[in-house]
Amino acid sequence: MRSLLISVLAIALAACLSASAFAASVTLPITQVWQHKDTNMLCVPAADATIHAWNHAIVCVHCGTYCAPAACSMYALHWGRGVPFTNQDNIYDNAKLSGGEILGNGMLETHGLGMYAGTPMKQPEIQTAFSYAVGVWPYQWGPQGGQNPMLTHPMVISMINHNNPVLWIDMGTWPSDQSTIPVELYYDSGHCKIIAGYNDMNTIDPADDQYLIYDPWPNSGSPYWKMANQVIDPVDIYLSVWDGVGTKASSWGSIKQLFGD
Repeated sequence: MRSLLISVLAIALAACLSASAFAASVTLPITQVWQHKDTNMLCVPAADATIHAWNHAIVCVHCGTYCAPAACSMYALHWGRGVPFTNQDNIYDNAKLSGGEILGNGMLETHGLGMYAGTPMKQPEIQTAFSYAVGVWPYQWGPQGGQNPMLTHPMVISMINHNNPVLWIDMGTWPSDQSTIPVELYYDSGHCKIIAGYNDMNTIDPADDQYLIYDPWPNSGSPYWKMANQVIDPVDIYLSVWDGVGTKASSWGSIKQLFGD
């Protein structure tokens, strides 16, 4: 009888452990930030020193290309950073490395240019924006064929479980109602968003898992759920403060190598 009871308890415990492995939905408390000019910093090309409305990106070339500063701001806010590191204008001013922008001078010499993602022959402006906003160099995954490892679904789960969101650069993909996209940016950057949670849909099959996405585009309906297999893409780039497995500390590492000294 005792052995039978032990066997039953063992089976019940195994069933509970098995169920807990896939019955999970975890979300992080991200502050929604919409991409827009958010300070009185002078924009030299437009002679504009005003704050733009939160939804101005729909009609404004300046705000329309601010997804990287906005995503970095969301990430930084999650880690307890404050102004000036969470202001989108300051993030751009301290991270835009091309086009004539003068770093950190309190003015915006460029607008409507967006930010490059460190692809070969392009500068790692989004990575630099991340490091300014968050305060540490990002760890990078992708793109496939580059010098960085590929992101996997278990890594995302591990990071979310350890309170680490992921900044997702959706390469070559832009909001459907964005009117103007710089041609030179189209395949060398993309739309930046935050992966802030997951839901395994109470099944053991990862094919139906979803991620919670915080999107800085005003008409995106953010936050929203998106299939995980539509988020992890070999052409995309992902940034975080942790590598997801605890084997390597955050480091500029191979991101810097993409651009050189």
